[in-house]
Amino acid sequence: MLPSLSGPTQQYLSDLQNLNSEMTTVTRQLSSGLRVSSVADDPSAVEGIMMDQAQITQLQQTQTNLNNLKPEMDSGDSALQQAMQNVETAIQIASQSSSPLSNPFSNAQLVIQVQGILQNLVNLSGTSVNGRYIFSGDLDQQALYTLDPTQPTGVRQLATANATRSVTDSHGVQIWLGKTASEIFDHQNPNGTPATDNVFAAVNSLLTALQANNSSAAVASIANLKAANDHLNQEVGYYGIGQARVNDNLTTISTALTSVRTDMSSLRDADMATAAVQLQELSVQQQAALSSRAKIGALSLFNFLA
Repeated sequence: MLPSLSGPTQQYLSDLQNLNSEMTTVTRQLSSGLRVSSVADDPSAVEGIMMDQAQITQLQQTQTNLNNLKPEMDSGDSALQQAMQNVETAIQIASQSSSPLSNPFSNAQLVIQVQGILQNLVNLSGTSVNGRYIFSGDLDQQALYTLDPTQPTGVRQLATANATRSVTDSHGVQIWLGKTASEIFDHQNPNGTPATDNVFAAVNSLLTALQANNSSAAVASIANLKAANDHLNQEVGYYGIGQARVNDNLTTISTALTSVRTDMSSLRDADMATAAVQLQELSVQQQAALSSRAKIGALSLFNFLA
């Protein structure tokens, strides 16, 4: 039976094992870039790292939601700007209808123009982005309106929809709640009749007057057309506020992500330059220890047989 190792030899082997363990840890840090890759590496840092990771996930999800929303808001704003331009053209046409130069031929041309305007407005109410009808609220897979000359507003509502899906910031505060085509283009009174600022109804009233060659009715439609234009202008403002909120939040999130990532890096990531120097120093110590021990032959076979 081999005799037990002497005290100095046991200490030597223990020190060498610790040295090798340190080298393994530093090598792992250099290969992974992480100072803390498990709880055992630094238990006191784990809670902070987990909190930072959770915050980063939350911020990134909000960032993704807002970046997905931006094209819809930009398209919505553009559609409403175009709708205003169409209504303004309708106001100009209504003014032209009372001109002394107006005649059956020119009146027929105006009818065609206003029919085109109403069609444009219906098309704009069905604006879609990435397969979603942005003015259809919760029924975002279909347009809500189509042309129908038999209806008082000149259009037929295909479905009734509400907009209940909102976008919030990382703290749960609502940033944006979309509006439906019914709210924007087909504003109704409490009793279900078209409101004075109903966009579809205002343009259709001009169309009906022109089709009847009734210039006084065409001029009278200007009041509702102006109200409709004011209503659209308010909706453009609503979208503008939403766009500003989204952009501000994206800037805030970007700053927050940088701060949290920096904090997590300080807790988790290895200092590569320091680790490289440390590994070199440990390697020198290891070689020196092995060389020194070999010279005195402390672990030779003769020590065990003595």
